[in-house]
Amino acid sequence: MTPLTPFSAAQLDATLARLGLSPERPAPTLENLDRLIVAALHHLPFENLDVLLDQPILIEPEAVFAKVVERQRGGYCFELNSLFARLLASLDYRVTLLVARVRWGLPADAPLTPQTHLLLRIDLAEGPHLVDIGFGGPASPKALPLRVNEELPGGWRVSGSADEELEMATRSASGWQTLYRFTLEPQHWADYGMRNWYTSTYPQSVFRNSLRVALSDGGARLSLFNGQFSRRGADGEVEQRSIEHADELLDVLRERFHLQPAAPDLPALRRRLAQLLESAVSA
Repeated sequence: MTPLTPFSAAQLDATLARLGLSPERPAPTLENLDRLIVAALHHLPFENLDVLLDQPILIEPEAVFAKVVERQRGGYCFELNSLFARLLASLDYRVTLLVARVRWGLPADAPLTPQTHLLLRIDLAEGPHLVDIGFGGPASPKALPLRVNEELPGGWRVSGSADEELEMATRSASGWQTLYRFTLEPQHWADYGMRNWYTSTYPQSVFRNSLRVALSDGGARLSLFNGQFSRRGADGEVEQRSIEHADELLDVLRERFHLQPAAPDLPALRRRLAQLLESAVSA
């Protein structure tokens, strides 16, 4: 089974309900795709709590469905974008799995990073589009037309040469910020298992060494990086505040990101969050 294996009728109903949508099957149009993207960004939090707890990240489609839909959790790209790919395949969209090298927050001359990000290509009557609901930073609320070397709606840009790696960037107050570099070569689902294992277990992985959470809220994008909570408005204005205690972090996870960690995990999670806050202060 792959993320392109359609849901059962009951799973499709449950997934649409998880996104706050009616069970009516939307037609595979660009307009409906954008509605699904907005719903996903507002209801499926990007989060790495299980990685911090040394719990295995299972990306088999049924395991992702159980975690994100049935247990009302979030996840990172291999979970969120694979679930979204399965939803779109169930609604008769033409979906291709792609892979990227994350460059967000890195200087332009930083060393090459590994291919550890899953994103999606959707082929529509209007042409190919890119979709990514599983990135922990900025997120486009619309499918982005795959047009190279021109500014796209909403302040996005894909640059480079189609026969090499392309670069996805977003425009901010300080200029263009690169998110990742990606290839248009279709990927095999079997290869994502190794990428997921590396991302969730490699000792120097950012997901093992920091809390990273993101969710859209109205026209804003909320994010949490260790003890730094940020709210980026649609106008680009950023509000930030620092969080100093693990219990306050847990409250923010519940109230702002709608995450309810399982009760048996709370003691270990509280200790891990306290460690991260302490490390951030001493850094």
